[in-house]
This record gives sequence, C-alpha cells and structure tokens, in this order.
Amino acid sequence: TSCYIGNMTTHISRLAELSDREVIASVHNAVRDERAATARLIALLIELDTRRLYLGEGCSSLFTYCTQVLHLSEHAAYNRIESARAARRFPIILDLVESAAVTLTTVRLLAPHLSDANHRDVLERARHKTKREIELLVATLNPRPDVPSMVRKLPTPATSTLQTPAAEETVKSVVPIPAEA
Repeated sequence: TSCYIGNMTTHISRLAELSDREVIASVHNAVRDERAATARLIALLIELDTRRLYLGEGCSSLFTYCTQVLHLSEHAAYNRIESARAARRFPIILDLVESAAVTLTTVRLLAPHLSDANHRDVLERARHKTKREIELLVATLNPRPDVPSMVRKLPTPATSTLQTPAAEETVKSVVPIPAEA
C-alpha cells in the first residue's frame, strides 16, 4: 500500500507541472483509454460468461464473480454484465461504447427492447442521449396502456358527538367569546 500511495503522490505532483492544455489533452486521452478498456472488459465478460469460467473460480454467477473477485460495485457489475449480454447478441454495441456513442446505462435500458429488426435504428436514435432521453425512447418502444379511470365511493365519515348541535351549544357556553374592541 505504501508503494502505491508513494507512486500516486509522485504521479499527482507531476500533473501539477503540466500546462492547462496538457491537462485537458490528458483528460481526453484518459477518457478515450477508459472507454477502450471498458469495451475490452465487456468483450472479455462475454467470453467469460459464454464459457462459464466463473464457476471454476468458485462463483455461482457472473455477477458474484464481478463483485467478489473483480471487486466491482454491484451497479458497475450489473451494467457491464447486461451490456456484455446485449453485445453478445449485437456486437455493434462494443464499437458504440468505445466511441462514446452510447453509455453502459443506455445499453442496459435498451437491451430488453432490442431485436434483430430494430437494433441498428434504436441504437442510432440513442446516440449521445441522456438517461432521461433514453427512458423516453424506451417508452416509445414499449408503450404501456393508460391507467384506467377509476371511481370509488369514499367511506362515510363517522359522526362524532362533538358535531351534534347540542354539543356545539355546550362548547359555546363554556368557551368565552372575546368582546370586540
């Protein structure tokens, strides 16, 4: 751990020496590299899942392997697994993820609605969209019927003894009414 911390500290201190343009270029390069690594990880998960290699590693599922062996968060594991399974059916997804045309969340949301007939069109329509825009796209792909109108009788309120005219008179006689000034 101390070796790791020492290297990170040295690396961070070197970043301070970069010009603004170099920092911006480095950020873009890092994001490009991360996307390429994510697409490669998804491709590897496809193969790992296809061969069920996680079983030989003592895991009952790919999800367990990703969370317990690879130490991915549950969310990260789920997105990558769902993306891998969709990319197995539609390999174009790997290119779209690597080029940042779609995100893993986009793929996960669209995967249940992709078919051989619509996947190219749907993925093209999803290009560079936000999660909310993807949710709207999903709603157009799988519209749900309107909620049926419903009229129901409300329960009749129970009458209280305080609501009777005699009770109101009693309350008025006990509570003094302030005189107007």
